[in-house]
Amino acid sequence: MRGQVLSLAVVLAATCFVPVGLRGVNAALPGAGLRDSYLPSVESPRPREPFDQEAADNIRAVQPEFVVIGDSMAGIRIDPLQLSRLTQRRVIGLYQQGSPVAYWYLAFKNLAAENQLTSLRGAIFFFRDDQLTTQVQVAPGSIDRVAREQEPELDHLLAADRMGPLAAVHRVARQVYQFDRTRVWLEPWLTHAPASSPQQLERINTQVFALDRLRKFEAADLAAAQDDALDFRANLDGSLLPEIVRLAKAHNVHLAFIRAQRRPTADGPPPQSPRLQKYVRDLAAYLASEGAYFHDDWGDIEEPLSLYADGDHLTGEGRIRYTENFAARHAGYFQ
Repeated sequence: MRGQVLSLAVVLAATCFVPVGLRGVNAALPGAGLRDSYLPSVESPRPREPFDQEAADNIRAVQPEFVVIGDSMAGIRIDPLQLSRLTQRRVIGLYQQGSPVAYWYLAFKNLAAENQLTSLRGAIFFFRDDQLTTQVQVAPGSIDRVAREQEPELDHLLAADRMGPLAAVHRVARQVYQFDRTRVWLEPWLTHAPASSPQQLERINTQVFALDRLRKFEAADLAAAQDDALDFRANLDGSLLPEIVRLAKAHNVHLAFIRAQRRPTADGPPPQSPRLQKYVRDLAAYLASEGAYFHDDWGDIEEPLSLYADGDHLTGEGRIRYTENFAARHAGYFQ
């Protein structure tokens, strides 16, 4: 009996401490020079683009009063120089085509709110439909140039979205055991190992995880996900919107959120479901309660189909007209 207890103790000790010993191995083998991610809970160490310090320095030199943030929906609608002339305010655009909400958040945080802009008064975000609360995940490297060495708020949110309640456990295990760094050298070694490894790899791909062995998704799964995506209250806490609001309040920046109209039809504005309409009402109520400015472009008679190029993008002429209308319609915001 005593021997069995001792054997169990040895196994448990090895389980706990042998992986920790891999930290020393990680420091000596290939991959040791990789930089830890600013999202350590969800990303392995990898090469990354540096933070765009030059852009931050140039923005600080300009000292804008307002920044316009978003993807191509913002860039194709607002000409910052024209808006500056019309409003008599210094306006710059922080645009990135195809960028996720995480990019907008980091651009606002690192290029504006925390960039020593003593003159900054407002930040205007352009978005489509439920984008502010449902677009959470990011592609590796897509936000490198606007991310500092550590981004704990974004890291925690992405980890919670991906791993749920286990996010904190996963974060600690990653720090203690460095299993992500171990994978850098261990995975290639296992893949090219001799003897039974190729057969084992084939078995995993053709039997254990074969397509016909995976759970089939029922139509109800997709319907539920679609419904959840348009539930503003259910998705708010898991989004970056509260953090954007908190950051703005901390730096006395007046937020504005503009819902860009999708491509209209020849007969009028684009259709929207009752559930989407409720989502927008809930979003508007939340932003009003937080002191933010909100405007919905849906149904704007100044945005007919003739001003659109491809998809939801405006033509060059449409951009000029939109900027003019924007300055006049929202003149009070710039006061």
